[in-house]
Amino acid sequence: MAGGVEVFIGADIGGTKTLVVACDETGREVQRQRFPTPTALSEGLQQLVAAIETVAAGAHIRAIGVSIGGPIDRRRGTVSPLHQPQWRDVPLRLLLEERFRCPCHIEVDTDAAALGEWHLGNVRESPLVYVTLSTGVGGALVLDGQLYRGASGAHPELGHQIVPNEFGDSEPVRCACGASNCLESLISGRALQQRFGCSPAELPAETWERIGRILGHGLRNIAVLYAPRRIVLGGSIAAAAAERLVPIVVASLHEQLMLVPVPAVSLSVFGAEASLWGAVALALGYGQ
Repeated sequence: MAGGVEVFIGADIGGTKTLVVACDETGREVQRQRFPTPTALSEGLQQLVAAIETVAAGAHIRAIGVSIGGPIDRRRGTVSPLHQPQWRDVPLRLLLEERFRCPCHIEVDTDAAALGEWHLGNVRESPLVYVTLSTGVGGALVLDGQLYRGASGAHPELGHQIVPNEFGDSEPVRCACGASNCLESLISGRALQQRFGCSPAELPAETWERIGRILGHGLRNIAVLYAPRRIVLGGSIAAAAAERLVPIVVASLHEQLMLVPVPAVSLSVFGAEASLWGAVALALGYGQ
């Protein structure tokens, strides 16, 4: 690619892996690259820049969209992903804009994924709640194509609500955020790996029953507060365990919701890559 060709770059920086894709103006994928997210900040930034250069393949980069774990400061363009301890107050937007001489838009990964579902996946039922189950747990709310933002533009942390612990621990489970028995501290990929010593795909049906009930509690809380038409589940765990997880969650919502309609529950159009395509949506100018 070179000459007058233009591309839009989407980058999803996860706690364990980073995906970078180049797309044309319609959102059609041209080229991609994937690599394990390094622990060291300097190495992570170097590999990110190299991956963007590789997928652009000499074409002019019109814009870059980045999805990353929170918290972020959208006004300053800095990122401090909870699961990457060396990434603190990193001026990522400025670094990428100066390096590639194009606009860069950054969102918390769940916010980006929610925009991707609406604008690129055509899941347009408002209010729409997107919940990701991956290395961490998070969520976002879309109202008529626009992200709901909290005070001062804050990102609502749906994964850090406190829920009943169906695992029966005698002591509360401390979350990385400092609270106890957060949804994320119980059923995120990292939490499940630490608890059971195996990948989520290897867990038995009985364990998935408990995971489904815990998630059901969290989605019930979200449904009571926001009364969404649809809840979309994304992320690697949701994609891998859909057949076991979704029926338990739906049954739990029907049992627990009394005063608001039970929302439809479905899987992300983009599966485990929802945040990546959310980043593409940001590069294409959606949600700005």
